[in-house]
Amino acid sequence: MKRIQIVLSMLLAIALVISVMSFGSAENTTDKEQWQADILKLMDPDGAPSSTAIHLAVNLPESARVETRTYNQELVSSKGDVLNVEFRFALNDIQMGEGQWTTVTDWLKQLVLSSVQNVKADSRSLANVIAESYRAQRIAAVPGETGMPAWANENLLLTDVIATVPYYPELKIDVNGAATQRLQEKLIQLGYLSGRADGYYGDNTKAAVMELETYVRQLEQDVIDALPTPTPSATPMPTPTPGANETPIVVDEPLTSPEPLPTPVTPVDGVADGMLQAYLFSGDFRISRADLRLGDEGDAVKRLQTRLLRLGYTVDAPDSIFGEGTARALRIFQHYSGLDETGIADLATQTLLFSADAVQPDNPLLAVGSSGEEVSRLQKRLRILGFASIAVDGGYGASTQAGVRNLQEYMRDMEGEALAVSNPQGANDAALTVTVNGVADPLLLDDFYSVSFPEIPADMTTGSAGRDVIRLQRRLSCLEYYTGALDGDYGSGTLKAVSDFQRRNDLPETGAADHATLAALFNENAKKALKPYVLKVSTADQRVYAYAPDRDGEYTELVRTMKCSTGRNSSPTPTGTFTDTAPGARWHFFQKFNCWAQYAFYIEGDIMFHSVLYNHKDGKVTQSSVNHLGSKASHGCVRLSVEDAKWIWNNCPANTKVIVY
Repeated sequence: MKRIQIVLSMLLAIALVISVMSFGSAENTTDKEQWQADILKLMDPDGAPSSTAIHLAVNLPESARVETRTYNQELVSSKGDVLNVEFRFALNDIQMGEGQWTTVTDWLKQLVLSSVQNVKADSRSLANVIAESYRAQRIAAVPGETGMPAWANENLLLTDVIATVPYYPELKIDVNGAATQRLQEKLIQLGYLSGRADGYYGDNTKAAVMELETYVRQLEQDVIDALPTPTPSATPMPTPTPGANETPIVVDEPLTSPEPLPTPVTPVDGVADGMLQAYLFSGDFRISRADLRLGDEGDAVKRLQTRLLRLGYTVDAPDSIFGEGTARALRIFQHYSGLDETGIADLATQTLLFSADAVQPDNPLLAVGSSGEEVSRLQKRLRILGFASIAVDGGYGASTQAGVRNLQEYMRDMEGEALAVSNPQGANDAALTVTVNGVADPLLLDDFYSVSFPEIPADMTTGSAGRDVIRLQRRLSCLEYYTGALDGDYGSGTLKAVSDFQRRNDLPETGAADHATLAALFNENAKKALKPYVLKVSTADQRVYAYAPDRDGEYTELVRTMKCSTGRNSSPTPTGTFTDTAPGARWHFFQKFNCWAQYAFYIEGDIMFHSVLYNHKDGKVTQSSVNHLGSKASHGCVRLSVEDAKWIWNNCPANTKVIVY
């Protein structure tokens, strides 16, 4: 009997479904209502969010103390749409802890997942099947000996089931998570947002949404502008009564007033509501309102530039002005996408550019300001193949820019020669595709990294001239064999440098740049020229020792010993191995100490080899500095006799290794 009473009580509490209400995309307008230019005019209404709410009648005493609880369960349809079911509960005079509520929500989740297996993915079907399933399982939940489960408590009453298909939660400032990240990814793809999709709805995301909303309003205005011209409505004007001395006025035609046109509906508030998101993610979203070309300006151009930057076709910051750089970046994108290389952003180009299938180049564009591994890779190849004598540091600076210009001039010459062969009447410079601007665009890099690029030029010897000789001279200079001008003439200086390279790299010393020599030269394992000497400074002995290389290239042959004065204990000479050394000025003035020295040779920073001191330039040496040679007496530099300082200055080139110990 008690079991029956509980079941009857639950049935009374649940009652019957007494109200079903659908709302969302359907246009329930009458002839009297104002026609609106809204997002529904831009998309298939079937793709817009639609909600169905089912209200269940519950019997609650007037004096009941009611608490409300809400639970939302999202799921994904077979088409990939996100669906949402919202449950609203009334708790009648009961306290429910978080543990009990978790039990309820876990059961609701399973209820939704088991109920929607074979239901159509529309809001009405979804709401009905969920409500009916809940009602059936609630009635079946007859308590046992251990008591009624928390979700079957007769004082936990379901009041509403609301199903929304498809579901897009309203997103705004500080609404963070997966839905915001998905929105950001789409905004990035369409050029409204730069940076990373981090799921945080901040000011940048809000600004991007506002730009999107402005664009949607423009589309809505386009719909309005396409409407037929409204038919004027006649408004008869009253005939005025003439005065005593006036001629009667005859009104032949009534004055007219046109019907007011609608206005765009979408607000520009930075809030991504469900309808805005539905249109954004739909197949109906219109990528562009018009073609974009050289000279155009505005937000559409900025989005185009942002997307090209994102994909690696430019490094220029978006400025909303369609200039030559944008046109070139677009032509490169069209090249990789198999489109006509017009430099015009027509609908086909923009559709592909702003799609998830947009092609990215294998080698992104690099220019001054770029950095990272791609720059290091370029620098290394420019250095090895004789286009630049640069450090491989990953920073695209002026020296790398100059190296790229050298490469571009080289490739432009090759292109011009090829055109001249195909057109003996004379090649037109306008037909050349390589631009000499110091920017390493993807097409240039593709050619430079390809197997068809002439890594090893043709053989050269005395009397040869031209661009390949310049490459040869620059590479020899980079390896410190050649110190002459890069003039493209294979003269005696180039001949000697090639011979020195051959000797150092165990090749026949012919002085001719044959294939074997060139293959060794344009190679990352090419040996640099040996320096004449290595200088070792002993702070204990107060001596500088100069060593020359032996037959094995090891610096073991002591050729000169020089007495010196290193830094005092209060300002010691820094110890270590230093290779970024270089000769300085013949006369050096020490402003701090108001004295001079000769033959400065820099070791590190302002630490140098130099002669004993002078009070005046071209004067006499100070006897005290001469007397202190052999003991620590300097402020960090290494003092030498005038003769020894001059020897180092004359015989040790830049980058001579100096070891201080």
